[in-house]
Amino acid sequence: TKDDILLLSYLSAEPGANDPIESAVRFAAETDLEILKSRPNKHEVPGYKVTGFVPFNPNTKMSNATVVVNETNEVFRVAKGAPQVIIKLVGGNDEAVHAVNALAARGLRALGVARSIPGDLERYELVGMITLLDPPRPDSAETIRRCNNYGVEVKMITGDQLIIAKEVAHRLGMSRVILDAGHLVDPNKSEEEVTKHCERADGFAQVIPEHKYRVVELLQKRGLLVGMTGDGVNDAPALKKANVGIAVHGCTDAARSAADIVLLAPGLSTIVDGITTSRAIFQRMR
Repeated sequence: TKDDILLLSYLSAEPGANDPIESAVRFAAETDLEILKSRPNKHEVPGYKVTGFVPFNPNTKMSNATVVVNETNEVFRVAKGAPQVIIKLVGGNDEAVHAVNALAARGLRALGVARSIPGDLERYELVGMITLLDPPRPDSAETIRRCNNYGVEVKMITGDQLIIAKEVAHRLGMSRVILDAGHLVDPNKSEEEVTKHCERADGFAQVIPEHKYRVVELLQKRGLLVGMTGDGVNDAPALKKANVGIAVHGCTDAARSAADIVLLAPGLSTIVDGITTSRAIFQRMR
């Protein structure tokens, strides 16, 4: 049921993380579930005890919790993460794949939730999906348009699935030429070929942190000047590598120290101010 999904996803959500997805999951569970509304201790879930937790990792794209049921001392695990990862974990599920694609076509992201089957902590069964609406910021489309007017090409790099990336690109007024990040590390293609793809694409989907660095590297080898935005620890190498690393509002310290520019306001529109200001300085020097 809906309550099962919310309870299990709450158990596998990181309490201290300043992560928008984890916060949304916790908030949904706390506002909906009676068991969480009336509990005396905000740090515990009545009847359950979380004994182990592996936080979300951008490479595995999931988080994992080990939970003990107090009454029976039964131990089970909950995994929560990117739908393709969870579907693979439970050994495939066509109905789930269909559901995820149908949601993605409407621009909704899905998170898969699975729990281990009784008596075996290594085998999982699918509990269901949580849907999230993660729209682009209202100023993003305008920012991209202004960048293009200044002759700056914008590429979108996301860990999301291809189908969602295309939907978001479309909403932002970009073309839908989005490549799967696997293209960047395809051993059957020459460096030259990969670089061409990288130059032509409007974006990349299902990216892991190493891919971001690779995009910057390939474009720089072409002699292009590259600016890169990011907010996480895993963006730091790409921010450092780029000609201009831009850490966005609310970023981690690692991203901030690796960047050349740190944005203090939410959104990306300030980047355009940076471009216009730097061009004014350049013209004056010239």
